[in-house]
Amino acid sequence: MNLDSTIFSGIKTALKPIYLPILHRLKYLRKNRDFKANGNEVLLKAKAALDEVGVMFWLDYGTLLGVYRDGKLISYDTDVDVGVFLKDYSPKIIEAFEKHGFQYERKIVVDEGNYAMEQSFSFRKVKIDLFYYKKEGDKLISHLFPLDKNKNFVVREIYTSYSDFKQIEFLDQAFNIPKDTDLRLEETYGKEWKIPISNWYTPDDALNSKIINKNCQEIKNQ
Repeated sequence: MNLDSTIFSGIKTALKPIYLPILHRLKYLRKNRDFKANGNEVLLKAKAALDEVGVMFWLDYGTLLGVYRDGKLISYDTDVDVGVFLKDYSPKIIEAFEKHGFQYERKIVVDEGNYAMEQSFSFRKVKIDLFYYKKEGDKLISHLFPLDKNKNFVVREIYTSYSDFKQIEFLDQAFNIPKDTDLRLEETYGKEWKIPISNWYTPDDALNSKIINKNCQEIKNQ
């Protein structure tokens, strides 16, 4: 490495704490702009795709929180979240989403998808995540896959109470939501879930969750 390269590397390292937050903020603003413009359409198209293949789903995480609490998608969000039972997984889901104009982005699986899975699609630069759930007794179990400090995926297992489902009217459509919605949101976001918190990060902050010793695999669409 020559002297110029060494100096440049040193400057880059010194400036990293300054420019990285700016880049992250710009990325968030761009994603949030696209979400506010197209989030409703993404949710409606996802409903059409899942209804077409007969897969029962429900509004989940931030999407559930916004629709139930605010009567709209959260203004500072960046993606759409829905829940699906793992037992209902079918390759036809991918086919239906692609038929409705989505791009299949990736899936993350644990034990080849037999233990846990998450799928992501995008439309008009807005991502929708399908969180796959298992029912065990009176609990629903789902998984998030945050990155650790070394940029490796870890598996966070989340437990919420099972309370069957009911429907809510949104965008002139009927959507499934957990029957005891208040309990579902409290179990993930805490007793103050009715108060908007723009810096909440579910993969790290979700209550009733823990990191488990499981390996996961990210499979990107080629």
